[in-house]
Amino acid sequence: MTSTTTDLQDRLTRTATAAGREVAVDETWVSVRCPGAAVPDQGWKLHVSARPGTLDETVDTVLPLLLAHDCDFKVARSPEGLRELNSGDVDPATVGKAMTVYPPQDQVVRLGHLLAEALVGKTGPRITSDRRVRPDSPVYYRYAPFRPQYRVDDNGDFELVVHGPDGTALPGAAGLEFSCPPWATDPFRPSSGGGGTATVLGGRYRLTSGVVRGPRGNVYRAIDPDGRPVVVKEARAHVGENVHGIDLRMQLRNERRVLQALDGVDGVPGLVDHFRHGEDEYLVTTDVGTLDLNRYVGERTRFFDDAEGPEQDLGVLARRLADVLAAVHERGVVVRDLSPKNVVLDDEGRCTLIDFGNSYFDGFQLHGWTRGYSVPDQHTDRQAEPADDYFSLGATLFFAATGINPIGVDPDPVRNLERTLLCLELLHPDPTGVRALIPGLLSLDPAERTAAFADLRAGRTTRRGHRPTAPRLTPELLESVLAHTVETCVAAARAMAADEQRGAEPPKTNVYSGSAGLGLELLHHADGVEAGIELARWTIAAIPPARLPAALHFGRTGTEVFLAAARQLAADLPRTAPITLGEDERADHIHGVAGIGAGHLVLHDLEPDRGHLAVADECARRLLTGQVRESEDSVPADPQTGVALEAGFAHGEAGIAHFLLCYHQRTGDPAAEEAAAKRFAALAEQATELVGTMRRRPARAMAASWCQGMSGISSALLAAALHWDDDRYLALAKDGARACLGLAPQAWVVSQCCGLAGIGEALVDLAIATGDEEFWRGAEEIAVHVLVRSGGDHAAPVFPDNSLETSSAPWATGTSGVLSFLRRLHRREGSRLWTPGWRLTTA
Repeated sequence: MTSTTTDLQDRLTRTATAAGREVAVDETWVSVRCPGAAVPDQGWKLHVSARPGTLDETVDTVLPLLLAHDCDFKVARSPEGLRELNSGDVDPATVGKAMTVYPPQDQVVRLGHLLAEALVGKTGPRITSDRRVRPDSPVYYRYAPFRPQYRVDDNGDFELVVHGPDGTALPGAAGLEFSCPPWATDPFRPSSGGGGTATVLGGRYRLTSGVVRGPRGNVYRAIDPDGRPVVVKEARAHVGENVHGIDLRMQLRNERRVLQALDGVDGVPGLVDHFRHGEDEYLVTTDVGTLDLNRYVGERTRFFDDAEGPEQDLGVLARRLADVLAAVHERGVVVRDLSPKNVVLDDEGRCTLIDFGNSYFDGFQLHGWTRGYSVPDQHTDRQAEPADDYFSLGATLFFAATGINPIGVDPDPVRNLERTLLCLELLHPDPTGVRALIPGLLSLDPAERTAAFADLRAGRTTRRGHRPTAPRLTPELLESVLAHTVETCVAAARAMAADEQRGAEPPKTNVYSGSAGLGLELLHHADGVEAGIELARWTIAAIPPARLPAALHFGRTGTEVFLAAARQLAADLPRTAPITLGEDERADHIHGVAGIGAGHLVLHDLEPDRGHLAVADECARRLLTGQVRESEDSVPADPQTGVALEAGFAHGEAGIAHFLLCYHQRTGDPAAEEAAAKRFAALAEQATELVGTMRRRPARAMAASWCQGMSGISSALLAAALHWDDDRYLALAKDGARACLGLAPQAWVVSQCCGLAGIGEALVDLAIATGDEEFWRGAEEIAVHVLVRSGGDHAAPVFPDNSLETSSAPWATGTSGVLSFLRRLHRREGSRLWTPGWRLTTA
């Protein structure tokens, strides 16, 4: 009999309390503490793996042993909670960890062997971050923090660490393989030579590279004994186990029988082998290529009806996929998981379908679906039919044609589908060729989908399906959207301020992903001021003792701008410590001295008596003398995409030039003006080329972004045009904004940093500066694109964050950043947040 949450929790609490222990319960764990026991900050911890159906028995077996030793431990609160942990969906590092034990370090080996002996023969998911005490028992160990201890990286993210005797910090979070720090010795295998991982699986397959690593199992490339390249897929025992005891190994077995049924079908991998190693199972198939459709579109190009070559031809792709689907259906198989990640393209452009673990064949299928790509009612697990795959084909072709994933933020899949079709309509209002068939393939009516599929195979391109209408951005609609979004952000701020952060990493208080961005935007709204000030008080208390970066977006500078602004409205807010520059700061805006300096120009206006201008002086000096570190964020993009990391505002020249110009305007420093002039001259040359690139087909939507694209560059050039009264810079800023507007229908996110809100801000900048209605109309067009990509009613939207599936408040990637753009569009005044021209106005 399986216990309920209350049964297990109550039994543990009674037994532990009777033994003199202290018990604490949260949403996931029952934690048991031994009063008076000395718990080190880090060391060797023990984990006990279990399955939901064996959790009660496991706890009953080991509880007397644990209570007989002076150690703290925690247990999954319930079998259902453990089922969620073992799915890998919450956190890959939690898979298998039904119990965690924090033993005194002189008792690690003894207690580990006692637990292992007591649980001989029991099974549970393999804990990949740990080593097993003995092969026939689910008890594991690894070196890790016992108490949270963090370091902060350049992005303001908290990284769990362990510290060596000399103070060296190494990553302490659980990874996908065992790791022993150099100062420690494995207590269970002290004489181990640390032999490497075997490179041969099943005695036959020599691994050559990894494809995917994860808690459910890895995927490898390998060579078989005949020298043939193969792919080896692993399914780990007991991971993702459902209430019927079925785990991921069943998907592998189902895939094997489906591939047997599809033997010889062109466009389907060949089955090579299926074997077991321990409790885990492996499926071996022929290697059909290294590049899936998702990566192809993201890294190279979209597909077109009038393509210049077959590698970009949407019709060629569609007909090939339709031929494969037809052949698969003739064998009685329904794929049920056709999506861009499961379409592999080879060097000649041929495509192959992979991953048949959930497929239907001969009356059997496994529950599963992919949001946006599976037909909306597939989650009900009704028996599959071929028309289900036609929907998935339509969604896959939609992605290939637009570069956008189907909308998925609304809980109603029908609304998501409506918005997806609207995205297609705005990008291709008069579709031709295969694009005309996509709405029919995405119809909720199986008969209409079937007819559209027949048209595709016959070469007919008559438009089928529903043609949705985009909303018209009236003043009334914009006001409704603003009021609702302010309300949403107020609720998010109050929830953040009420969060006790029990057992979690320290809260983030920065601009990019923390409280500062949300809070500062709320201070602009009469209905948001109270929540903004409340969030400021919480932020002051929540700033962790760790040394945070000085950065504007990822560190303390942006946070201090928020707090200083809040003090204008609540003078009793405590002051915080001054910001100290690091010795080795980057040059750029988002991480480095350009942004820190810009932020301190804002801070000087807000608090002129606190020495902020001196920090801006030092930032300018470092830029002028070259005392900065070069950014190393990522590999530069293909020039044909128009993405310009080195020129963009966040990471490159535009943000640096803009700060130097603003610094000169504030201080009169002639060296800063001269340096800014040189940088703007070079930036204008780059921008001219970028505008031309953005108007050609390989251009990607990120080329229009604020962070790595033209919308940030355009606003910087506008500042230069106004300062020097330079018509060339102004014309270039306008051309850049128009090019951004042209790419906006392809934008995959609505956010400030990488998406539509950032593009919209550039158009508002130009509209305010020039009074030209062209740019106000462009900004309104961006607002419509934002609404189309959102969930909820148009008047009360739910804006997706950069995950595309959820909505959250952070300024750079979430709702509060969208609100900043919509506020400026509605009021038709004000500067962007976090720029030296910004002033706080509340309405």
